[in-house]
Amino acid sequence: MLVALAVTLWGVTWLKELTLARNVRVWTVSFPQTGGLASSDEVQVNGLRKGNVDKVSLVEDHVVVNLALSSDITLTTDSRVSIRNVGLMGEKVIAVDYRATGTPYGVRDTIPGVYEKGIPEVMAEMGATVDAITELATQLQNIAASLERSGSVDKTLSNFHRTSEELKLAVSENRAMLKETMKNLNAASRTAKSLTTDREAQLRATLDSFERSAQGMEKLTVKLDSLRGTLQRVSNKIDDGDGSLGKLVNDPALYNDAKDTVAEFRALVADIKKNPKKYINLSVF
Repeated sequence: MLVALAVTLWGVTWLKELTLARNVRVWTVSFPQTGGLASSDEVQVNGLRKGNVDKVSLVEDHVVVNLALSSDITLTTDSRVSIRNVGLMGEKVIAVDYRATGTPYGVRDTIPGVYEKGIPEVMAEMGATVDAITELATQLQNIAASLERSGSVDKTLSNFHRTSEELKLAVSENRAMLKETMKNLNAASRTAKSLTTDREAQLRATLDSFERSAQGMEKLTVKLDSLRGTLQRVSNKIDDGDGSLGKLVNDPALYNDAKDTVAEFRALVADIKKNPKKYINLSVF
């Protein structure tokens, strides 16, 4: 009977584990630290318990946690897995902010996790901050005591009081000058207002004239740019030898022929002047 009872208990346990293995899927998550997380701790998906921590192991400088989640949960790249503190005593759970969007992870992928600081960590950091503030207060007290012993504080207050009295005296002495300056500024403001009020139409006409001049200058600039382009094209054609002028400029033979022709023409004119009868024959009947 004892053997039968043991076999029965073992069978029930094995069947339970088999059923659970079929209903869960194990995910691998890497955390920089776990802050006391242990196996069988709760795993919540969007606030609902959907599994537990199966295994926690240290791998190099990070902690790898195996999560046994319900098989209907498929983690994606848009999901966020974090270690979160719940309660005042710092109990920790794995919180999964599940998102259906994103690329699904495979069961062999290592998911990056986030460690959220809880109340104990924050209190520890506050303790360090309080120590720093206490040290700063001590240093300020030492500085104040040193200044008091050297009399620097009394000298500074005395100098400040003397400067305040001198400033008050300067203001009293120059009160009339300040009042006159304000009157002049007021008069100048009224003059400027009267000039602009009565000549608003003239100012508007002047601005319109400036605008028309600017438009005319813009058109002239466009025309000059067009003329520059035309001249550039003509110059390029001359350099390339296009047209009569280009051939004349770029062909030395044409230039020499033209030079010889001019020379011959000059010699002919000189010969006509020298021997006109040779070329002109007049007879009177």
